[in-house]
Amino acid sequence: MLDVHSIHAPVRAWRDFFIHIATIVVGLCIAVGIQQTVEFFHNRHQRAEMRQALQLERQGNYETLAANTVAWRWGTAELENNLLVFQYLQQHPGTPQEKLPGVLLWATSNYEFSSAAWDAVQQSGSVTLLPREEIEANSTLHFILKKVNDIQFESARAIEEAERFDLSDADPSHLSPAQIDTEIQLTQAALTMVYLRGALLRNLQAAFPDFPATLTAQELRQMRHAPQQSAMELLAPARAITMERMKAAGYVESKPASQNK
Repeated sequence: MLDVHSIHAPVRAWRDFFIHIATIVVGLCIAVGIQQTVEFFHNRHQRAEMRQALQLERQGNYETLAANTVAWRWGTAELENNLLVFQYLQQHPGTPQEKLPGVLLWATSNYEFSSAAWDAVQQSGSVTLLPREEIEANSTLHFILKKVNDIQFESARAIEEAERFDLSDADPSHLSPAQIDTEIQLTQAALTMVYLRGALLRNLQAAFPDFPATLTAQELRQMRHAPQQSAMELLAPARAITMERMKAAGYVESKPASQNK
């Protein structure tokens, strides 16, 4: 708050009046200048603290991405193993557990990305001190991180649903044909969620290259069991017909990206 005091001595001439006015104006300018200087350094200090907190959180999320990449590979291998076991049981009902081509594994892991620092910056309102480009970049980053956290939660729920049968009997060879069919569907549903989780992890690293390397496009393609080259050649005439329909709808076929490894 700036206080402007009244003139103590009487004004006897225009000269005295202008001197007093000039004194008040100069005093106000000095006071405003000091206030703005203090505010400038305070805001600069706040920005530095915010950036440091956001960078520390980002570095923690680097480690989370690396951990989730390893967990995704293990979890995918587990579910694919389980699917093979159930499919074998479907084709060979009544096979004893010890004769099955594998054991069931459900020990998947998810690591949640942190957004505490970004949430605190937004809630305090100090986010407005950052340049627009930084705000947009951080908003995009944490939007993707939230999507990954959400899909990981849904993935864990799908896996729990597939594993639920062992609450009554952990031996899969005791399942009825109908129960085995259900387990195959639930395991495939869990694999679908895991695939989406992997795609989001890859999108995260693609959008923010400073994050560590994660899954490759090849790893994701392998989950979909794409047709072999020989099958693709056999499908070429049918594919050409389909592409003509797509082009009529305005679709433009893109060439494969050589950088997808």
